[in-house]
Parts: sequence; structure tokens; C-alpha cells
Amino acid sequence: KQVLCNYPFKELSGSGVAFKFAQALARAEKNAPLHTNAPLFDENLLLDLVALGTVADLVPLTGENRALVKRGLAQLRATERPGLQAMFRAASLKPDALSAGTIGYILGPRLNAAGRIDHAMNAYHLLTTLFPAEADELAQKLEMTNRDRQRMTQALTARARELVAAKAAGEHLLFVADPEFPEGIIGLIAGRIAEEYYRPTVAVHQGAEESRGSARSISEFNIVDALDQCRDLLVRHGGHAMAAGFTVRNEHLTELHARLATIAQKNLVESELAPTILVDAEAALEEMNWDLQKSLDQLAPFGYGNREPVLMSRNVLVRDARVVGTDHLKLLVSDGQTVWDAIAFRQGGWLANLPKTIDLVYQLDAREWNGRTQLQLNVMDIKASQK
Repeated sequence: KQVLCNYPFKELSGSGVAFKFAQALARAEKNAPLHTNAPLFDENLLLDLVALGTVADLVPLTGENRALVKRGLAQLRATERPGLQAMFRAASLKPDALSAGTIGYILGPRLNAAGRIDHAMNAYHLLTTLFPAEADELAQKLEMTNRDRQRMTQALTARARELVAAKAAGEHLLFVADPEFPEGIIGLIAGRIAEEYYRPTVAVHQGAEESRGSARSISEFNIVDALDQCRDLLVRHGGHAMAAGFTVRNEHLTELHARLATIAQKNLVESELAPTILVDAEAALEEMNWDLQKSLDQLAPFGYGNREPVLMSRNVLVRDARVVGTDHLKLLVSDGQTVWDAIAFRQGGWLANLPKTIDLVYQLDAREWNGRTQLQLNVMDIKASQK
């Protein structure tokens, strides 16, 4: 992204840039070897790590990133790295079923947990070890670290909700600060609160002299532009439209909050502070089948910038409904011709007043259960049908 750089694709992740550097070294070595008998380096063997870094870094899965992740997933499924193989075992993952979603929701959080609440070198050692026994030990350590991270995130997000509830109603930007918020967790806290309240959210770890903040936003508000307008208050800052980080001296923290709140108030209207879902196609449940799933899969890998297709079906009958896990709604739905399993994550609150006939917005998903692979509906939203 440097001004004088003429490389045509500007959205590479850090791992993508590192891969390009490795490519250049490999090609230079091929053209002018430093050693006469040196074996040629196969750059494709790095693509498993490139896929991990690209998806976990939340760069758009478009252009070259999409190509790198697609090829990288193939390499990841066949990886010979003991550390990655150990991670698959520890997380009960089958290599053949790996996807960008697996990286985003399972592998990435485990690798990131090391740097969030322990030490990032633990993840590095896991990825680079050549010894299976050591890999298993390190993978199990990451599993425990990730569980600790999950517990911390849950508890501290609850604390952030309390801080939000104590503030004046009607704020367009949420700002929560606490000395007890660890630096490695504030991004997760901001993300959870932004998702729940659909407001740009800033979570801050208050230090002795300086505070570090992490911001997560909504599509209607460019958070890094807002921070740019406050640069005179900041020690440093950076990021992109949806996520950013900054350091601020404590004496400027209150003014920073006030300025960001004013910017949000000027640039956001109340009608924008409710999430919207763009539906790609309306379809009947009877049209859902493996042929459609295979067609949709040709658009993969899915992720930030290349979302999975979203479908809608109207006037769906609810045959059965129950809450599973902490707050997930498990449904059995029908159009009168076919019956489908559906899961609505973090939407258990619907159970008490669920209509008998609903409109569903969902994504078609293949899942494995008891050795069998079957299709299910991943529900994004529910609305009472208007007949």
C-alpha cells in the first residue's frame, strides 16, 4: 500500500507479503544459485501458512487473496507440518473438511490466543516444530490457552455490557474503558459489543500513563477515518474501515471519547443503527439440494469480502424448536414438501415467542454428524410470516 509501490493488488495480508518475498528469493536462487548443488525450494509448500494468515487477518478474500487461499487450503489439507497436524487432532478436525471457515472460527482463534493472553512464540513453535510429540504437547497447550481466552472474553464482555448499560441511552458510538481489560482481549470485547448493539465500539485497556484501544465498527461508519480526525490526541493509530487500534495518553482519553462520539453523531442516523442483511436470492426449501450446494461451493473460499450466498424462504412451518448449548435455537422446519434441520446461533431468545409460520434468512451448509454428511440451514434471521 505504499504510495510508490506499483504492485497491482493492494490487499495482501502480512503473510501474503512475506510469501511474495519468499517467491522473489526462490526465483532469484533459481536464476542465479548461491550454491551449485542447492535443492530448489518449492514455494507452494508455504501456501498452507499463507492461507492461515490471510483468513485470520481478515483481509478481503478477493483477487489474489482468494487465489492464495484456494490454493492454500489444498496445501493445508495435505500439510506435513507436525504442528498443524497436531492442531487438527486437538480440535477434532478432519483435514479433508477444512475450509476458510475452519481457519476463521477454529484454527485462527487458537493460534491468536497464544499472543492474546500468553506468548505468541508458543504458536510460532507449534508451526515450526519438526517433532510430532512436541507438536501434540504444544497443540494441547494452545487448546487450554484458547479455553482460557474464551472464558476471559465471556466474563469481560459481560463487564463491558454493564459499562454500556450505565451510559446515557442513544449514543451512536460505544466507548468502554477499564484497567482490567487485557490488551490482548480488547479487540474481541469491542467486536462482541459492536455485534450485539450494532454500534461502532471502542474498548480500552487503561494503563498507568497511556491507554491502548481497539475499535470495531459497522459498515456505515469508517472507524479509521474517525481516528484520523483525532490524530492530534493519539500517540499512534492504524487499521481499516471496520477495525482499528490506537494508543492515547490518559489525559486525552476523555476528550478522545467525546470527539469520537460527536463524529459518530454527525455521520450516523438512527435508521442506520440496525443491522441489515442483503439476501442474494429467494428460494423454496424444496430447491435446497446437493446440486445447489456444489454450485454455491464454486464461489468459495468464503470470508470477509466474499461472503457466502444468503438465501430466503417465506412461509416456512416450524415443526420443532428447542434451545441447545448456551443460546442456540435448533429448528425442524418444513415447506409442506420437505423437512430441514436448521440452527440459529445466539438466537435462543426466539423460543418463547416463536411463530408457527416464519420467514427464514439462511445459508446452506454441509455438516458432518455421526459419520454422515448432511445439509442444514444456518439461520441468520427469523421473522413472522406476513400472509
